Amino acid sequence: MLSDFSRRSLGAIFGVLIGLSFGVVSIYINIWALPGLPLAATLPPLMAVILFTLAGGLLGLLTAWPEEALPGVMLSSLVGVLLSSASILFEVRDSVEAVTSTFVGLFISFLPRTFLFIPVAVLIRWALSVWENELRNEAFSLAKLLLSAGIVIAAAALSGSLYLYPKEARFGLQSTQALIQSGQQAATQDELPLPLQKVDGFLQSGRGAYVLAVNNHPDQYPVQRPMAEYGVDEYAVTVRFENGYRFVCIYTPPHQSPACGEY
Repeated sequence: MLSDFSRRSLGAIFGVLIGLSFGVVSIYINIWALPGLPLAATLPPLMAVILFTLAGGLLGLLTAWPEEALPGVMLSSLVGVLLSSASILFEVRDSVEAVTSTFVGLFISFLPRTFLFIPVAVLIRWALSVWENELRNEAFSLAKLLLSAGIVIAAAALSGSLYLYPKEARFGLQSTQALIQSGQQAATQDELPLPLQKVDGFLQSGRGAYVLAVNNHPDQYPVQRPMAEYGVDEYAVTVRFENGYRFVCIYTPPHQSPACGEY
């Protein structure tokens, strides 16, 4: 049987592997899929990966802290929900109303979100059991130890890959980028791409550095657009310039051209 120190150390190591693998894939997958696009981010990618890694190490340590598996799984899951809630509140800190409404939603969904972290803790306890069983024997199998660690890393990376934007969202980002680049070459309103001709102030203010973000909540923007068919996902691409100017382009499949406007 592993000593408390060895079990907890291994738990922290497995947690670090999970946090690092998940962080790298989830943070960078859209950067890799959309090279050259100035995607918005709450934190610099490297810093976000470091925080994921540290959080993973903490959750791994908590998972392995008790000798019994169940208390460790529950403790780690609860702390995971608290950390994720703090992260979400940090992202919406722009206004009191947004923070308040988000806090209420997080409070209501606290217990259901706990179950999202249980598989992570279970995976760590499984890996710990593999190592503990193998290390009981002097002729332990190095291949089994490495395989269990590889499964942990692969599972975390696979989970991170789910953060890849859907095809329609990637199309919206790429199309909006092309519209901006074309619009910045225009000298008059009539030379702007048609979707941007309806955006007040683009010709004067749509200059300099900017970032793009995408979401599937187009109804929050005051932009008229075609009626979407039932079950069709619409995507809103927001554009924020360093000078404070901003607008949004909403994509309603199967229409290729977006409806754009200020917000």
